[in-house]
Amino acid sequence: MLMRIFIIFTCLLILLAPLGSVYAQFSGGEAAESKSESESNTNSKDLVKAQSDALKDRMSGVMKRLDEAELTHFMVMFTNYNMYSVVKAVREDIKNAIDGCSKNNPEMEDELRSKFSNWDTNVGDSMKEVDGNIKAMALAQDYISQNELNMIYGLVDETRAVNSSQFEKTPVTTPEACEFMISKMDETQENMIRILSATMQSYPNMLKKTQK
Repeated sequence: MLMRIFIIFTCLLILLAPLGSVYAQFSGGEAAESKSESESNTNSKDLVKAQSDALKDRMSGVMKRLDEAELTHFMVMFTNYNMYSVVKAVREDIKNAIDGCSKNNPEMEDELRSKFSNWDTNVGDSMKEVDGNIKAMALAQDYISQNELNMIYGLVDETRAVNSSQFEKTPVTTPEACEFMISKMDETQENMIRILSATMQSYPNMLKKTQK
């Protein structure tokens, strides 16, 4: 049982990695470059480790006091928020890329804004649904306070932000790169909605697995 929990927890922490591969779709297809190996980079890695350790410690403290049913509920709730946080971060990266492309390519601004508006509406609707589901799961339990849960959610966001800060994320705003971004918008919209939709089925699916 403890080994199964450890494996699940380890897999979930992988989700806190930077979004370089997703972001690459909006930088002309080039992977984000890491900062040079320097003293500042070392300090940044230390900060990432400290932030990750703080999250792991907080999670471990909660998990060890839960029974199996509570643990299942908590891990699904945590995973769902983590996925929601991923999509929220991608949404912000795309918005920044759209702003940069619009500023440097004014002749493309109308198309860029229109494309993002459609993307944001569709993904935003799914985000609202998932956010409501996460809040409902939080209200349906009594093993962790709302304040402690919000603290964990905050650590998830902070850990991802610190992790991502190790990577340069200035969008490439040449006309070619911006055209490439536009061509990827539909694909990324589908991927984000698929991720969000999966969270809506995660708790029922987990219950089925634990009851077998």
